[in-house]
Amino acid sequence: MSKNRLFKKLFISNIIIILVTLSILSGMFYLMFQNYYFADKEKIMLEEAQEINAILNEFAVGDINIDKWNQELNVVTRLINATVWIVDKEGLIYSQSQQPGKAWTGVSLNKEEIKSILDGQSVVKKGYFGGKFNQPVLTVGVPLVINGRIEGAIFMHAPLTEMNKTIINIFILMLLSGGVALIIGFVLISYTSSRISQPLKEMSLAVQQVAKGNFSARVQHKEDDEIGDLAKSFNIMAKELEQLEDMRKDFVANVSHELRSPLTSIQGYIDGILDGTIPKEKACDYLKIVQKETRRMSRLIDDFLEMTKLESGQFPLNKTEFDINELIRLTVIKFEKRIVEKDLTVKVDFEEDRRIVIADKDKIEQVLTNLIDNAIKFSKEKGIIHVFTEIKDDKAFITIKDNGIGISPEDQEHIWDRFYKADKSRGKDGAGLGLYIVKRIINAHNEEIWVESELGKGTAFTFTLPVKKF
Repeated sequence: MSKNRLFKKLFISNIIIILVTLSILSGMFYLMFQNYYFADKEKIMLEEAQEINAILNEFAVGDINIDKWNQELNVVTRLINATVWIVDKEGLIYSQSQQPGKAWTGVSLNKEEIKSILDGQSVVKKGYFGGKFNQPVLTVGVPLVINGRIEGAIFMHAPLTEMNKTIINIFILMLLSGGVALIIGFVLISYTSSRISQPLKEMSLAVQQVAKGNFSARVQHKEDDEIGDLAKSFNIMAKELEQLEDMRKDFVANVSHELRSPLTSIQGYIDGILDGTIPKEKACDYLKIVQKETRRMSRLIDDFLEMTKLESGQFPLNKTEFDINELIRLTVIKFEKRIVEKDLTVKVDFEEDRRIVIADKDKIEQVLTNLIDNAIKFSKEKGIIHVFTEIKDDKAFITIKDNGIGISPEDQEHIWDRFYKADKSRGKDGAGLGLYIVKRIINAHNEEIWVESELGKGTAFTFTLPVKKF
């Protein structure tokens, strides 16, 4: 039951809104129609009363006879369903329309009931007309004018019961229409609520799957709306988490291998030295191997700690002014042994002999070390590495270029990610954190770094630094 909470909330809230809206509109429409209906009825009765007055004038001058008068009077009364009285100045009803019911001819009215009409005013009332009717009526009274003089009054009485029946019938029809609209609303709201709640329900299940470690979970929602955008964002997040998890697994596997292999070697060499398996004259050579393995482990741990600092925000920059060209020379010299071992040619070109930049010198040295190390690592025997700087618009552009194995377009999209290694076969040389750290260092300086590479032809990394203005 709880799994459909959102659907129920949406459905019930929308139904309540529709019911309240229909109720308010129905009430307003009923009152408006009632007022309009009575006002229109009053207008028609007043017009017909004037018409009767005109017929009486024709009768008075002899233009029509008594039969014609009665005929015209009955036509009018049937048309508006009303009883008509013709009253003289004394209040005596001397003529009435022919309708079933009580005969009013000869009955005298209270002079107060006709006083205002004899004064030239029209009267509209609702009620029992002084108790003369046993049901409420709408009464209209106008002066009876003959030859320009008020000679009495014309009263018209229409039963309110009949008018109320008409209004009620229309109201019932309106309620039926509202009921049909409500049923249609039920269907539409149910459909709309389901369309909103169902993808959210699927997303909730997908979130639970991701929380359990199933990063392959996806939400299938193709609509181009806010929920569709949310589903796309979730799928992007899940995909990135899946990629991150894959990289994490690779990292754990790599670190485990990186640590297990040298530790096993170190343990074997030390045990061999201690138990005499390794001759004393060769102990020094094996200790050098142990030293090399411990240094490699130290670099791996340093990279991991550096990544932790970067992600925790504990990464203050100590910006100073220094000669970037000199730093490049010193960094290249550090790799002299490896350069000679691979018989590489390293070209270093600067636009100027000295160029002062403003940055964290130690961090930039780390960037150069990583990029030159990669250039050496991925260069073929007798390859060429070109390091050069250019100055453009108060920026120093530092480029490390090689003619090595290159990077595929697919890998170029991920080389800045944590734990990512474009060349899996060289996993033993690191944990895939170098370029990630490089990118974070350059970004911390609010500068840019990018790669240009073609598979099989080589790679060029370029980053920028601000130069000192003189």
